[in-house]
Amino acid sequence: MRLAIFLLVVPLACQSAEVPASEWAADASSPSGVPTPEVGAVPAPGLRADQAFLARYDFENRLRRFDLPGRLDEISGLAFTPDGRLFAHDDERGRVHQIDPVSGEVGMRFDLGTDLVRDDFEGIAVAGERFFLVSSTGRLYEFREGADRENVPFRVTDTGVGRSCEVEGLEYDPEDDALLIACKVTLPDRGEIVVHRLPLAPDVEALSPIRIPKSSLNAWGLEAEFDASAVAVTPAGSWLLLSGRHDAMIEIDRSGVVVAAVELSKGRHPQSEGIAIGPDGTLYISDEKNGKEARLTAYGPR
Repeated sequence: MRLAIFLLVVPLACQSAEVPASEWAADASSPSGVPTPEVGAVPAPGLRADQAFLARYDFENRLRRFDLPGRLDEISGLAFTPDGRLFAHDDERGRVHQIDPVSGEVGMRFDLGTDLVRDDFEGIAVAGERFFLVSSTGRLYEFREGADRENVPFRVTDTGVGRSCEVEGLEYDPEDDALLIACKVTLPDRGEIVVHRLPLAPDVEALSPIRIPKSSLNAWGLEAEFDASAVAVTPAGSWLLLSGRHDAMIEIDRSGVVVAAVELSKGRHPQSEGIAIGPDGTLYISDEKNGKEARLTAYGPR
């Protein structure tokens, strides 16, 4: 089964094209041999301290935090461009905002389509010059960066993952040249965290999903009810999965084995929805407005 995704440049009057996708490839087997670690963001046995990305951060001491303006009360995903600019989106409209990661200032923004597209957007990713948004039902929107207040053409593809997955996170993985689509909820519920992998190259077969048994989180002092809200790729190639509902973040290797975990403060992160890693290694978490103002928090390596 092959699935290719291309940017369709069309007149703004004809603002979208929808392409159904075929079924995904057969699922991969669940990984085994999950290590039994100490509680907290520590590396798994057999890893050096510098090999677990999360172990490098002190989540009790942030670098900086910014309260965001009302137009980003519903901030969801975060993504950096290759040249180090940070973009975010809200979860109800196809509107993309640029945020200065140092000052927290919200700058330019652009919209999808002549009539602002509305959907339940749950993640953003950037692959070179290609931008992507994904909806909770697995609808994938592709477009290019626009100028300030520009309405940009886009293409929308039904990835097919929505039939068994409530999507809640998107990221670009350069090693596989693929998009990572994290599931908040899977149907049927097999007690697993599932991350789908969608190759961008037209001649590459679909990759099998990565599955993490939720029961493996108990060894890290976390509840087994981990609902992913965001995914990010680390500079080392491992993946981070954030759960805003359960105030936790895990790091997995590329086979799906958990190698580190950390609990987050509910006071600092009332509703964490997005995660991104800057070129300098700074880790950013976005929180929707939930009793407190929407915010962007930055953590630096120790």
